Amino acid sequence: MVINEHVISGLLKSSHYLEGQFIFPITSTPLYDDSPKFKAADSLGLISIEHAASLRFLIAHAKCNTSAFALFRLQYEALVKAYWSLYVANGEQLDLIVGELSNERAERNNKELPSISKMLIELKNTNSPAQQAVEMLIQFKDISWKALNSFVHSGVHAVYRSTHGYPDELVFTIIRQSNNLMHLAAYMLAVITGDQRVIENVKQTARNFKDCFQE
Repeated sequence: MVINEHVISGLLKSSHYLEGQFIFPITSTPLYDDSPKFKAADSLGLISIEHAASLRFLIAHAKCNTSAFALFRLQYEALVKAYWSLYVANGEQLDLIVGELSNERAERNNKELPSISKMLIELKNTNSPAQQAVEMLIQFKDISWKALNSFVHSGVHAVYRSTHGYPDELVFTIIRQSNNLMHLAAYMLAVITGDQRVIENVKQTARNFKDCFQE
């Protein structure tokens, strides 16, 4: 397939519809319980998906690809933190994530919560049912982390692409990879509803929209 602006536009439209098919059944279904770990995972999963939607908006309507690529890393970070909150974090750590907003708690959040790399290690060492998702997140970081850091910190990747442009193939790939992360977020959000119908909807939607995902 030849990748051009028309193909990218079609992918963006399909991806937007994909998000709706994922999200509506989830947001219209209550969490299985209101424990801090479920609240943290829910909030962070939805933040991750919000970043995905914003990424697509910036590409589609503003051609702000540099900002969109920076959001891709934020999408990834929120997703890792969501899985870590659900399967690893202890009560004190969860309080730093979902407790009342204060300067003291915000400072402790920055200082005391582990880095993304440490979260991934802890997830890998935890015997959770999400090991396949964790392996995907680890593989993603191994391949993409340095380049995405460059976009966040205005490094060489950001400057070069801003100067020389973004190939259509690269933009197309980033959108599909973002959809991969959105799928992982949607599945986790479905799991914490405890509703098997919502979980099956995420699985079936992913099958119906397989062209939206990067293999």
